[in-house]
Amino acid sequence: MTAKNIMSNEVYSIPPELTVSEAVLIMAKNKVHNLPVVNQEGSFIGLFSLRRLTRALMPMAAQIGEDIMDFQMAFIGDDSDDYLRRLKKMGEQPVCELLEKKKKLRCCNPDTPIPHLLQLLSENPMTLPVLVLKEEKHQVVGMVSTWDVLTKIALSLYDNPTQEENVDATS
Repeated sequence: MTAKNIMSNEVYSIPPELTVSEAVLIMAKNKVHNLPVVNQEGSFIGLFSLRRLTRALMPMAAQIGEDIMDFQMAFIGDDSDDYLRRLKKMGEQPVCELLEKKKKLRCCNPDTPIPHLLQLLSENPMTLPVLVLKEEKHQVVGMVSTWDVLTKIALSLYDNPTQEENVDATS
């Protein structure tokens, strides 16, 4: 089984100049957490994600490196007006300002097998863009999440029980 069998084919890609507010509306309407960003030629340049947006909304004092675990932020106030102001200001920016760049992302192709998908997803806690190279452009043909992979594995196990399980069921 490969990414081609698992990926979501319904991909909502956006241009880099789209505003954050417009992108969030697309995400909410389509119930997705990540949007591939493509240039005018249709080539994948990065991913706009709720994860990245959430990080950007945090106060500067809380924006620390990813390698620090269990950071206590009790000293930071919980004023929703601050977050609303930050969100409004951020909403006017183009998504390219908050982009997870292609060179830092893990991606796969339609022929990537499940074990490799799981490895990539463990290294990259977001959905994986599924890319194909066409005319020297990386084009997005789908998206694969950890949920997609685990659901497919579970359904496959349910639909094809092992011989041992069949024997137990008839005993």
